Amino acid sequence: MDTVDWATKADEALKAKERSEEEAKRRKEEDQATLLDQVKRVKEIEAIESDAFVPQTFRSSKEVKKSAEPPELHQEPVNVGAGATEAAAAEKEPPAANIPTAIKYQDDNSLAHPNLFMEKAEAEEKWFQRLVALRQERLMGSPVA
Repeated sequence: MDTVDWATKADEALKAKERSEEEAKRRKEEDQATLLDQVKRVKEIEAIESDAFVPQTFRSSKEVKKSAEPPELHQEPVNVGAGATEAAAAEKEPPAANIPTAIKYQDDNSLAHPNLFMEKAEAEEKWFQRLVALRQERLMGSPVA
């Protein structure tokens, strides 16, 4: 009888392991970002690395997505005409040639942003201009960024 109990326990353990692996695979597939999310992420990273980047306050997109999606079904507008199906297909997916597949870094050999390596006089001039702009904004009563 002990071997039968042991065999059933082994079968139960194997089934539990298979279920947990299937559940883990399902969760992993759900968690993976879609292609458009990946494109958006790459573009945001490139924007952060650009010289024109301005830090902003953090806004979580997790709550926004939950509250922005009503439980009702979304109906897409219908285009009427000869090129309606072609236009709808073009709106849904960007062409594969325009989708960035990798992040393009400015300098592969550098670990820091190029703005950190500017000349001291240039950095002081930029800071002075920023300080003047902040003081003017404060005097005019507009919020300081």
